[in-house]
Amino acid sequence: MPQALFSQRMDAGESHEPTLFDEQLDDVPPGRYGEGSAEAVQHQGPPDGFTIKGNAQSMLFHTPESPYYGRTRPEVWFRTEADAERAGFTKYVRRPRRSPGAGK
Repeated sequence: MPQALFSQRMDAGESHEPTLFDEQLDDVPPGRYGEGSAEAVQHQGPPDGFTIKGNAQSMLFHTPESPYYGRTRPEVWFRTEADAERAGFTKYVRRPRRSPGAGK
């Protein structure tokens, strides 16, 4: 049975130069915080596999579950919480608010 035209590659049989899209996920160069970190580039998303946002000024990191994840502008990306902690960052944890009359 003949193969459908739309499923045939246009470059079948041709060799091609590697492109950015051929890059392996492990090819992300380590960021300033070592292995498991990647530099954040303004107006670009994270490298594949990097979902944790780090704030270098506060040394806090935010996971996607953090209530501030969406509004945090990353200065560094991390693959895992362990990578962020190894770099000296602390996980953001919401602290309960004190009531105005507490402690009196």
